Amino acid sequence: MTTLLRSRAFLPILLLGAFAAALLAAACGGDDDDASATPTATRGAGSGTAFQPVKAGDLTISGAWVRASTGTNVTAAYMTIKSSGAADTLVSASSPIAGMVQLHEVVTEGSTSKMQEKPGGFPVPANGTAELKPGGWHIMLMDLKQQPKAGETVELTLKFEKAGEVKIVAPVQAAAGSTPDMSHDSHGGSSMTPSGGMSSGMGGTATPAMGR
Repeated sequence: MTTLLRSRAFLPILLLGAFAAALLAAACGGDDDDASATPTATRGAGSGTAFQPVKAGDLTISGAWVRASTGTNVTAAYMTIKSSGAADTLVSASSPIAGMVQLHEVVTEGSTSKMQEKPGGFPVPANGTAELKPGGWHIMLMDLKQQPKAGETVELTLKFEKAGEVKIVAPVQAAAGSTPDMSHDSHGGSSMTPSGGMSSGMGGTATPAMGR
């Protein structure tokens, strides 16, 4: 009899505890799978964030990235520019992190490759592609005001003959190994050519890839 009375005395307490646990579960449930929840952080370029293509008239700019600084006052930017219509030309570029920006090409003379400013800019063929890549055409950022590091982004303003000015924000990425235009990093030690380019002392051919 005494045991039965004690069980009845504890029954309300047990029921109250179960009810409280049920309320707690209802309040917390569903938070983890809320499709409308906003991420607490966005991954930087060094963690895998890719450049989102930018359209300007007939042009689409994709795959843009800026080489992470190696502690010097120069770096380079690369991208792919595709036209779905008329031909156009990238005539110049600028960036708030650089005191000077030029459009460069890599040319080979005998056993020596050199970087120099590309006369007339980078043509984009009608219904074709102009590719800016290491060892070929690239946008040269000089007299850097800050050192771009992997995971950051760099603002660039591209000026086209027909499409006009296009502003993009490109992720900064570390280059995988040494490539021909890395000789820009030794800006002070490379001899200047009469055309304003730099002799890198490297062999091989680096030709801009153009779409057909």
